[in-house]
Amino acid sequence: MGVPGPPNFSWVVEGRLAGLAMPREPGHYRYLRERGVRHLVSLTERAPPHHGCCPQIQLHRFRVPDFTPPSLEQIQSFLQIVEEANGRGEVWPRTRRKGTAGGHLGDDTRGTPGGQRREHLEQATGRGCGGDN
Repeated sequence: MGVPGPPNFSWVVEGRLAGLAMPREPGHYRYLRERGVRHLVSLTERAPPHHGCCPQIQLHRFRVPDFTPPSLEQIQSFLQIVEEANGRGEVWPRTRRKGTAGGHLGDDTRGTPGGQRREHLEQATGRGCGGDN
């Protein structure tokens, strides 16, 4: 049996983009590393605990207060990071915050004129998001 994973880990785009609750122990980082994860995007105001225990996983922090949406600049920065990692074939999980119901992914894929954010996410991940959520 392998290392137990972080809470609520699941692939959004199989092998390329994942969502999860905040990793809270070193074993969670090992679990991510074993699955090829090289980047962790945190939307929390505080850094995830033990984030330095696995230097193979780069932490990217977007300090977004709970129950507020990320700014357009934060969304654009997130998409740029995903596009760059996608170009290198790297894997991307993202931690959720309280009150976001999906954090950046939700913000990137709905409620925009012409679906521009959905289009950017589809381009960044190389996959369609499906539906009109």
